Amino acid sequence: MSEQTFPLGDFNDLESSVRNITQQPKPQKQQPKPQKQQARPQEQQMPQEADASKRDWMHFTFICGIEIVDKVKAIAHKEGFSIRDVVEKYLKDGIARYEQKHGAVTKQRRNIDDIL
Repeated sequence: MSEQTFPLGDFNDLESSVRNITQQPKPQKQQPKPQKQQARPQEQQMPQEADASKRDWMHFTFICGIEIVDKVKAIAHKEGFSIRDVVEKYLKDGIARYEQKHGAVTKQRRNIDDIL
């Protein structure tokens, strides 16, 4: 098997071109103009008692059917509320119906010694 030799002239030209490109200053990106933020409808329609600064919040994640998620999103978008507001309203209504049937729900802390 014989060794092939390649002329380095083209390679040297390529290498010098790369060096020239990499040593050039980078073009400055234009900063996008800040857009005016429009007030979201749910901020205007939120009752004062729902003010986030006056409420205790906890992150609560759950999984449900795609059809339900799509409908909740559609309702929130159509009526101008956040998804959180819509889901919270439905949860509150469901808990109220449960409490009408079964009595008030209270958070009961159980002692591990009573269980085990």
